[in-house]
This record gives sequence, structure tokens and C-alpha cells, in this order.
Amino acid sequence: MDQLATEKLLSFAYLLCICMGATSSITTGIAWGHWYKTLDQCVNRNCSCILYGKNTATIFLGGEQAPCIWVTFGPLIHVFFSLGLLCFHGYRVLFTTKSPQSRSTRTMLAKLDTGESIEIETVSQENTSPLPKVFWISTSVISSIFTLYSLVHFAIFLDGFYGTCKEYRTALEKLLYIGGSALPVIYNRLSCQSVYDFMDYMQMDSGNAYRNGIINTGLALVIGIMSSFVTWISYLFASILNIRQTCISND
Repeated sequence: MDQLATEKLLSFAYLLCICMGATSSITTGIAWGHWYKTLDQCVNRNCSCILYGKNTATIFLGGEQAPCIWVTFGPLIHVFFSLGLLCFHGYRVLFTTKSPQSRSTRTMLAKLDTGESIEIETVSQENTSPLPKVFWISTSVISSIFTLYSLVHFAIFLDGFYGTCKEYRTALEKLLYIGGSALPVIYNRLSCQSVYDFMDYMQMDSGNAYRNGIINTGLALVIGIMSSFVTWISYLFASILNIRQTCISND
């Protein structure tokens, strides 16, 4: 794989990181903002997060604010990083390959049956101008860091999603007055998406807060989780490309 092909793939990977990171941030922010006041009923501390919600004997509380801050605003850091590299590689792929300097040439020499040698053709190969090895080392390190960063983001997001889901199953047991043989339906058969659907319609507003309409909380969070996962895979792919180019590039 030449440098031009690598930069094309990197441009696509960084574009995917930007789109998925922004999607994850927006969808999570919508869900968090919708439930912020309703779930924040703790005394002397903020518990407004839709992730890691807690069921109590009287009300359902949100989780600590920190996970929602991390999940919502964390992707913006690598989005700006990806945007810069997308512009850099995208410009090189779209414009520098059009210049004569981007074409490497070689002459093919062939021998005829009579023993004579003739020059048959000059082969031209389009490529981007070589980047120094230090550049590829730097992008390899940074993209590897963001691969780990996005993995942690995805893991916390997923764990917080299931944390609230688990706690609200217990809340549903009380809200629906279900007991006995019907309990396995809530704990074993009801998907988390359905649990969040119940939460959208059955969780009452608190006395000093209200929600503006009803949103599909489960769908918003699932889209955010899937976007976070794709972001991680994209950064992993970009890291592999950068490391490979580091190994084959000249000083």
C-alpha cells in the first residue's frame, strides 16, 4: 500500500471519527438535558445524570454528574483532533496529487527477438509527497492514545446505560405492582430499550422540575453507544495505518 492509499483511508477514518463522535455527544446531551432536573433530587450533591441511575425506597435518582459530563463532552476533544488531520490529509489527497511533482516515473526497457533493446513506455504513478518519519511516529502515538481514550468512553457509556436499566427494573416492579411469577418478565425478558420506554412514560416529574414532552431515551442512548463503538473501531483502524506507515517510511 503506497502513501496515497494510506492517506485516503486515514481521511475516511478521521471523517468517521468526527461524525460518530459528534453523534455520540449530541444524542447523549439530549437525553441528559431532558432528564436533568427530574432526576436531580439529591441533597447537597448533583445526581442529574441519566447514566448510573439509582432506585430508592421513594424516588428514582440520577447518577453522579461526572459520567454524563465525560460521555457528552469527552468526544469533542478527539473530534477537533480528527478534524485537523482530516483537513491535512484531505487537502493532500485532493490537491497535491494533481501537481507534476506528485508523479513518480520510470522507464521500461524491452528486448526484441532480434536482440535490440528499445524504450517502450514511461510509467507514471500518482502519489502524495513523502512525509517525514517523525510525522508518522507522532500520529501513531496520538491515534493510539485516542484509541484507548475512545475505548474508555465506550466502556463507561455502556456500563452506565446498563446501570440505569438494572436499577429501573426494580423501580418498575413497584410502579407496576408486579410480583410472583411475573417478575421474570421484567428481569429476564424485558430489554433495556423497553425499560427506558417505560421510564419515558411512567417516571413522574418531581415537584420542582418538569420535562418538555417525551423523547425516546433508550433510542438516543443506544445511538450514542453505537456511535462511541464505531469511533473506537475507527481510531483503532487509523492507529494501525499510522503504525504501518511508520514502519515502511524512510527517514
